[in-house]
Amino acid sequence: MGNDRFIELVSKQLTNEITPAEKAELKYLVDSDPSYKKQLEGMNLYWEHSDTEYTDDAIAFQKIQDKIKRLEAAGNTGDAEIIDFAAASKNRSLFRFWPAAAASLVLITAGALFFKGNFSQKKTGDVTAGWVQKSTLKGQKLVATLADGTKVTLNSQSSIRYPAAFDGDTREIMLSGEAYFDVFKDHQHPFIIHTNKMDVKVLGTTFNLRSYPQDTVIETTLITGAIEVTMKDRPSDRIILKPNEKLILKNNEAGNPKHLRRDTGKAASGNIAPQYTLTSLTHFSGKDSSVIETAWMKNRFIFDNNNFADLADKMEVWYGVDIQFKNEKAKQFVFSGVFDNDSITQALDALRDIEKFDYKAYGSVIYIY
Repeated sequence: MGNDRFIELVSKQLTNEITPAEKAELKYLVDSDPSYKKQLEGMNLYWEHSDTEYTDDAIAFQKIQDKIKRLEAAGNTGDAEIIDFAAASKNRSLFRFWPAAAASLVLITAGALFFKGNFSQKKTGDVTAGWVQKSTLKGQKLVATLADGTKVTLNSQSSIRYPAAFDGDTREIMLSGEAYFDVFKDHQHPFIIHTNKMDVKVLGTTFNLRSYPQDTVIETTLITGAIEVTMKDRPSDRIILKPNEKLILKNNEAGNPKHLRRDTGKAASGNIAPQYTLTSLTHFSGKDSSVIETAWMKNRFIFDNNNFADLADKMEVWYGVDIQFKNEKAKQFVFSGVFDNDSITQALDALRDIEKFDYKAYGSVIYIY
């Protein structure tokens, strides 16, 4: 579970995005750890006394970060420090936090501001004025229509950043996660999608792009038209995909602990050249011959010959849960199947009918035994 989960839950609660199950999970965390209770009380007070200007919140956020850097530089002496929110933004109150609690508060503030709507559209890092960001949480989907008429369907736990209006010779956006694109055809202005490992250039086409940071592979699936894929660390290499082809690229930077435990237990290191495979679309091997890569567009969860560790990754995104393995052997169980509108418990019960394992759910956290 950990502090990251606590921060996520508090952020959702502050912005009224929390589900009943998540409320119960947050209550369990707060009741079981006094430090969480103190952090929650302080954050609630801060949020109640904050004004609604995102720019003010951004200033406060930066000042809190600066304070924590000074705390870390001085070392943790065990003495309480005062973080002056009033000095950062008008009508703030003074709260007293331990340094560790202050660090959590910055993360909670950042998360809450994200759910609240980010920091307006002022320049923050590489996000400049005129850019729009759309994001989904676990278990959510979203459809966005860009200024040129391109339609983007965003899968769970994904985000895109794009200009409010396209100008210049190209139409460029950024993606993290998975999305299905129906790109408006404009030969004079190529459409380019940037991910952490590859760039995809199109003129007008429909295709699916899956690029989650935690996944061990990145997939580009072409439905119609043509696309050109360029590797980030090998820009001179260009791969042209034809309809019904799929490019699979190994993501050596994936930091998923499930995979690290199952493979070598060590993260990839060094400048390893990306390994890719060009193959055809994957059709489900059962009676239903649906295309697996785009089944999510029809709210169908299809998996074919997946071990439980890989399947758990997909279930986390699909159902908005966190799956933890307490049974190492269970990770190697192999499953194929289709879930249509099945709940997470119905899905796990169906898998349990095939292989011997047990599970327990605590809010949105599920333990596999």
